[in-house]
Amino acid sequence: GGQETTTNLIGNGLLTLIRQPERQAQLRDDPSIMKSAIEELLRYETPSQHTARIAPADTMIGGKLIKQGTAVMAVMAAGNRDPDRFPDPDRLDLTREDNRHLAFGWAAHFCFGAPLARMEGRIAFTALLRRLDDIKLATDTLAWRDNSGLRGLRVLPITFRAEGGR
Repeated sequence: GGQETTTNLIGNGLLTLIRQPERQAQLRDDPSIMKSAIEELLRYETPSQHTARIAPADTMIGGKLIKQGTAVMAVMAAGNRDPDRFPDPDRLDLTREDNRHLAFGWAAHFCFGAPLARMEGRIAFTALLRRLDDIKLATDTLAWRDNSGLRGLRVLPITFRAEGGR
């Protein structure tokens, strides 16, 4: 577990930083924000989009009754863009302080691999931004995986200039 979602964190996160070069420069210039940047990349471009659950009891949500035994779909990606929870949710803020996103689920269904994914993300982005300059997309056409539950690219073709030794 976690291999594809962590791969998607890195791929989706790098794509996001390529598309927002000012945020890429911010993270490159201030690696001390890496921890909060990883959380924001997880919130902003959630690798795991949704999950299904069975209601354990009759429950009211948003004024609607969900009967016990009913299958429900929790869309974490939508929750991570909820304007009632996140001010300016469509803005990538690498220093967002209150960032209790749903990328790893919640409560009893929280991903036990979350600490490893966070660590792998920090290692990958630290190395990429230290070693590569002028990172750009090598194509205008991106191919996404055919999986509605896991958002990730099939491949992320990039160009860059190596800056070894940084």
